[in-house]
Formats: sequence, structure tokens, C-alpha cells
Amino acid sequence: MDKHATTATVRLGPLPGLPAQVYPARRPLGEERHALLLWLHGGCFNDGSAAQARARCAMLAEAGADVVALDYPLAPEHPFPAGLDAAFLALQALAARPAGLTGSVHTALLVGGEEAGGNLAAALALMTRDQHAPALAGQLLLSPMLDPALGSRSMRQGECGSSSCLYAKGWQAYLGRCAHADHPYAVPLNARRLAGLAPALVLSVAGHPLHDEASRYAAALRAHGSPAQDLALPALDAGHAHHPIHEFLREAARRALSLPA
Repeated sequence: MDKHATTATVRLGPLPGLPAQVYPARRPLGEERHALLLWLHGGCFNDGSAAQARARCAMLAEAGADVVALDYPLAPEHPFPAGLDAAFLALQALAARPAGLTGSVHTALLVGGEEAGGNLAAALALMTRDQHAPALAGQLLLSPMLDPALGSRSMRQGECGSSSCLYAKGWQAYLGRCAHADHPYAVPLNARRLAGLAPALVLSVAGHPLHDEASRYAAALRAHGSPAQDLALPALDAGHAHHPIHEFLREAARRALSLPA
């Protein structure tokens, strides 16, 4: 059997809804706890798909999450805030019926994403705080794209940041007008209010162009009093990321569901 196979395809948000792939958790979190994770695939805002994230979603399911991978609208046809708004509607839909996907009322809701998806996940955490719903147990960010200036040391060392690089093209497609670069939901790293956010686990790869902005965001969250842990790993694969993700999911669910350790 294909270990990456999904068991269901669902549609989330207002009719007709956006397609999403469901990956049931393959490892218990203990004490009847469940973590329902809305996953936003990688890419540079203008590429990628939920289907291409199958291996990543399978890894998250092995770590203990019930994963729902969303195909969000891509730039430049759908610039900011189209993809973010669609993801927020999908998150609200999941919050309305978490037990329908996990089979348990003891379900904590989390958001997560990689690269551009990590940006959207971080922005969703800001939106849920500002709108006081839905309640998030945590945010899982893998090598998130957070700095359109592309001026970090890791970006320069990776010989990225020029107008021809994938990150620059992705930011240009997503932001459209430069004024959007000042919006905290478009660039969470520039947000002035980072207090009161769901706990974050920020994972990056040592030497990766996005490493420095990931570390900066985790540090900024901590500076504002929001719980955040950041780890630089040799690779974002099951061998290196499985354990920290499992521990993060387990603790987030325990805390959100007020269950004993």
C-alpha cells in the first residue's frame, strides 16, 4: 500500500469550496488527544500544490497529526490576500467540525505550512488572534518565507535574493503593489504586535536560504511573549523532524485540551 495515499478528498469553505487532501494520523498523541492540522503546501506563492506535498503530509501524519492539505489559490492570478482569505475560510470550516475528521471531540486545531505556506500559516495565527476565533493550539512553520527584502545572510550565502531568483519572483507575484509589504498579514515578520499568538514550532534547515528569517521570526515571537521554539535541522525529513514535531503536537494538544501530562 502506498504509504502516502490519502483516504479522502474534501472541499472546504463556501461552496463549491477548495479541494483538500486528508491524511489520518498514524501515531497516537496519548490520552485520547488528537491534533487536526491545516497544512499549506510549499512553494513561492506562485507554485506548488497539495498533491506535491504528499510526502511531507505523510511525515506529519506519522508524527501524530490528522492532516488536511489545502490547495489554496496561487499568485499572480490570486495575489494577497486571496490565498490567505481562502485559507482562513478553510480553517473556520475545520474548526466547525473537527470530530468529523478525527473521530474525537478531544481535538486541538493547528495550522502549519512550508515556505509560502509557512507565511500563510503565520498570518492565520495573527488573524485568529485578532478575530478571537477559531482557537488555535499551535502553529508549525517549516522554512517559512517571511522577508520580502531577501537581505538576510543565509539568503546571500545561498546566492538568492536577486530579481531573477524564485523567492523574489514569488514575493513580487504575491504582493503585487509594494504597499502590501507593510501589511502584517502579508509579511508577519514585520508585524508590530506578536503577543498573544498560538505557540509556534519553527523548523529550518541549516544553510538554507530561508534559515535566518525563520530564526528571526521565532526570536520576535519570544520577544513579544508568544511561546516559540526554533530548531535548525540537517534536513526536514522524517529522520530529523519527526520527533520534535511529535512532541510539539502532543504538548499543544495537551495544553489546548486541558488534559494531564
